[in-house]
Formats: sequence, structure tokens, C-alpha cells
Amino acid sequence: MGLVSAQHEDEKGRDAQLLAAQLELLAGVVSGHQLPHALEAMLRVVEQISTEGMLGSILLLDDTGTTLLHGAAPSLPEEYNRAIHGLLVGPRVGSCGTAAYLRRQVIVEDIAQDPLWADFKDLALSAGLRACWSTPIVGIDGGVLGTFAMYYPRPAAPSPGDLALIDVLVRTVRLAVERSRRDEQQDRELAQERALGLTLQRSLLPRIPEHLGDVELAARYRSGDPGVHVGGDWFDAIQVEDGLVLVVGDVQGHDAHAAAVMGQLRTVVQVTALEGHPPAGVLARTADYLERLGHDLLATVLVMHLDVESRLATVASAGHLPPVVIGRDGDRPLHHEVDVGVGPPLGVGDRWEERSTVLPPDSLLLLYTDGLVETRTWDIDEGMRLLDELLRDLPADARPAEVIDAALALLPAGSRGDDVAVLVARIPPAELGAGRRVERALPPQPMSVPLARSWSEGWLRESGASEDLRETVLLVLSELVTNAVRQSDVPVRITLTADETSVRVEVFDGNPRLPRLADLDADAPGGRGLFLVDTLSDGWGVREEREGKTVWASLAG
Repeated sequence: MGLVSAQHEDEKGRDAQLLAAQLELLAGVVSGHQLPHALEAMLRVVEQISTEGMLGSILLLDDTGTTLLHGAAPSLPEEYNRAIHGLLVGPRVGSCGTAAYLRRQVIVEDIAQDPLWADFKDLALSAGLRACWSTPIVGIDGGVLGTFAMYYPRPAAPSPGDLALIDVLVRTVRLAVERSRRDEQQDRELAQERALGLTLQRSLLPRIPEHLGDVELAARYRSGDPGVHVGGDWFDAIQVEDGLVLVVGDVQGHDAHAAAVMGQLRTVVQVTALEGHPPAGVLARTADYLERLGHDLLATVLVMHLDVESRLATVASAGHLPPVVIGRDGDRPLHHEVDVGVGPPLGVGDRWEERSTVLPPDSLLLLYTDGLVETRTWDIDEGMRLLDELLRDLPADARPAEVIDAALALLPAGSRGDDVAVLVARIPPAELGAGRRVERALPPQPMSVPLARSWSEGWLRESGASEDLRETVLLVLSELVTNAVRQSDVPVRITLTADETSVRVEVFDGNPRLPRLADLDADAPGGRGLFLVDTLSDGWGVREEREGKTVWASLAG
């Protein structure tokens, strides 16, 4: 009774070891371990618990379906494994070649006597092999995946228990091989999709020149780590009649579709900016286009209009991170975020606020997408802190390309879960002086009135105008722009000129009719506005232009 009990316990122990090996094989393949290593580990367990000196071998059928390749055989001689690697499938090709050919189990009890081994007998015998039982591994679709073989050092026939064990092991190997091949196919498809998306992405991104006018530029796009789909990040720098428009954006999603939508939105932004629309107007028209596409995608976009001569930056943000301005205090760089009223992303909003800031001379502007500060390793707050430290340590004379190199060095390999677009511009070193002048074109729409006010307010503050003078100028400007957008069907052009003691406001519209104060009804909206201009200004007038007129007013501080 004791002997039977001990034997039973041994069998239970072997079963537990086999089950653990099978589970480890499947778990390893699922978690991405290489298939040969996982198969070898399982075969070693099977060989260890064998009482007959069994040596395992798994051969895998190649893509042509004609050749068996080495899969795993941890204990067979290396010379033997090399010799049968590339074995052709056929009716008299040992146990494995024949099993794959016939698609059924082939049991050879004595290799020295069996005709199936006639051409391979010497090879097997020299390796100390006398018996070979081979079973085809048949996939769920009915195709042969390979063979599972048990070799023995002496002639041997399988028992019913052996055949049952082989059946279980072959099914386990089949699951592992099929899972591994599905993963490999998926990896190939993902790699192809990534390559396509990356090619598409790079082809849609503009070539940013080193200079546009007096502004030095640099831009870079970096994809995420291998295995991360390409996304819809982009940058652009557009030279317009009254300055420069800088753009960064990020379309939701990480695939070729997101890259294609990015290309469409970039084109809309570019065309709209070239038509003279302000940043908020560019966002509104781009949002309208995105809605007409019928996608559920969202996009974050930041548009900055830069008046280079006055260094006045006017920004509107649709859910995008604010840019950073990097200035100097002697030889020490100082940086801060540009004042931005962040609005909703494109796809969920229809109105965006503009804010204007005068930039320091010889300063740098850093515009970027969130992939720069949000990675697999840290969250966005930690990324912002690291970016802050980086900018603090920049040399005072850093060029735009050097800033980008330093910024991208924040992203360690293996942590880049998103793509990133970075754009840096250096503002010319011209100093502020007397006779400063700034211009802006706005569409003939009511929304241009608050846009003109916010744009002008930032410039006036940086120009040193007193609070009282700023309020008076903004009131006069609002009235002149209100009248202009009512009468014009072409963009309204605003010009502000400041010296040490006064500000001159000029507003052009496309209506050639000249207003006269005496003709105006005090009860009419336009009349009240012009009476107000006359009351508040030190002088005002009208200048005829080839395609319209300019109304001007001078105000002293």
C-alpha cells in the first residue's frame, strides 16, 4: 500500500510540473517572450520528468509550407539540430518530415530498422537516437504549423499514457505557436502602419526655413518610441503681410488617419492666416472645417500672430499649452509663459479669446505639443518642472536649434509614449524707441472690435502709456473699429503709433464715403461714436485712400 501511494504521489508531482510548464509557456508567449525560449523551457521540464531519457524537439513549418525549421530542442546535439534545420517535408523524410507530409502521427520504434529513416539513419544513430515519435502540430485553421517529436536513446513504443501526454503537449504548443504568430503578424502590421503614418506625417509637415525676414527659426518633429503609433502633431511658420504667424497643433489619435486630418487642418490654418484672419478667426474657421469633416476627432491648436517690428505677439489657444518666452537678465536667461486665455479644443468650441504681449528684444519663443512634457515616465506636472529647470540652465546666447536639441533631450528612450512637435523663434534684438508703430488687419466683422482692444491693450501697456491714456485710446479705437466694420467689406487695417507723449490711432476701411461731424445725427450709433472721438481726442481727421479711407485720431498722455 505504501509503494502504490508513493507511486501515486510521484505521478501527481509530475502532472503538477507539466501543468506549471504548460501555463508558463502560454503566459510567457502572451507577455511577449520569444517563442523559442518559451518552448525550450517547457521541453526541459518534460525531459526532466521522463524516466526513459526522452529528448524533445519542436520543428516549425516555414512560410512556404515545404520546409521544417528548428524551433526548440534544448537537449539534442547541436550538430543534429543544425543538420535537420531546413528539412524538406516528404513521405519518407524521417518521422517529422513524414508526419508533416501525411498530417498524422508517425511512430518509429526503431530508427535503425524503419525505412522512413533510410536516408537519415546514420545521422540519428551517430547522435545516439534510436526511437522517434513525431506528431504534426495542426492549427485551428487546419494548416500544419510544425511537428512535436520525442526521441529516445533505445528502441521504444509509446504507451496509452504517452499518447495522451503527447496530445496534451501538442495542443499546448499549438496555442503558443498560433498566439506568437498572431503577435508577429500584428507587429508587422503595426510597423507597416507606423511607417506609413510617419512617412505621411513627415510629408505633410512644412519645411521651416532658418529665417523668415528678421526672425530666426528652428522646428523639429519627433515620433514616439517604436511601437507607438504616429500622431497628428504639427508646426508651421507663415509669413503674412503684417508679420509672421506661428502655429503648433495636435490632432487627437495616433494613426495615419490622425496624420491625414492634421495635414488638412494645417492647410486650413495656413490659408486662413494668409487671408489675414486674426488668430481667433483662424481657430474659428479651422474648427468649422473640422466639424464639416464629420469626424469625432478633437484638436488642440495654438496660433500666434507676431508683429516683428513692434515685437507684439497676439495669441489664441484652442486647448493648447501656452508658449514660453525666454529673455535675458544680463547673461542670465529668464523665462515665463506667454499670457494666453486657453479656450476649448477644436471640435467642442466655437469662440476663442485673443491676448497680446510685447516680447523682449533678442528673446526666444518656444512653442510645443504636450508630448514634450508628458511621457510614460512622468506626468505633465513633473514634465513642466523639468522643462522649467532646462530653460533656467540654457546659455544666454542659445540659438533656436540648440533650444530644441536641449528640449528633446528631456525625453529618454523608452518613455516617449507620444509624438512631439517643437517650434522656436528668435525675436530680433532691435530696442524699443520713439516713434514705435504697430499694424494689424482684422476681418470686417463685429468680433474684430474686442480683438482690436485686447491686441492694442498689451502693446500700449508695454509701450509705457499711462492707465488713463490706455483707457482713452481703447475707447476711441473701439468706436473707430465699430464704424469701420459696419461700412467695410474688406479687412480693416489698424495702425497705432506711439512716442514719448502721445498715441496716434488710424483705422482703414474699404468704404470711400467720408464722414463729416456736422452731418451726423447725435441719436445715430455711428454719430455718437464720432462725437465721442471728437470729444476725447486732441485731433482727428479722415484721409482718402485709393480703395477706401483712413480715419485717424491723436491722443496725448
